[in-house]
Amino acid sequence: MYKHVLLATDLSDENKDTLTKARQVADLFSAKLSIMHAVEPIVNYGYVGITDLEDQLVNEAKQALAKIGATISVAPEDQWIAIGPAKREILSMSEELKVDLIIIGSHSEHGLADLLGSTTNGVLHQSHCDILTIRHWKK
Repeated sequence: MYKHVLLATDLSDENKDTLTKARQVADLFSAKLSIMHAVEPIVNYGYVGITDLEDQLVNEAKQALAKIGATISVAPEDQWIAIGPAKREILSMSEELKVDLIIIGSHSEHGLADLLGSTTNGVLHQSHCDILTIRHWKK
């Protein structure tokens, strides 16, 4: 049914269940699994060093994504870092890669927007493909 799955991750430690489930879903359908993270851009109001900070965030995200990729067996060429608002970048990447399922975690516990989180909610309502949300349970 699914041929290409995109896991959108925020790189948080709460994501472990989501990572495992994404790998399981991809394996279940013999689908390719790609992973991505969006680094929110830092607004520069003329302060020196802001671009250095953003570069550092991107480099740290690449390292974290590489660790995740190694953990769930995703090749480096299927790991993506985007710079921009998460919702926009997830939707853009899903179209560019022609995925047919996006897997994304959710964090909160109250109300629909809170239950899904604003990024997850936005992706859910604007995606061209199916979405699987994995709720992060507090233990």
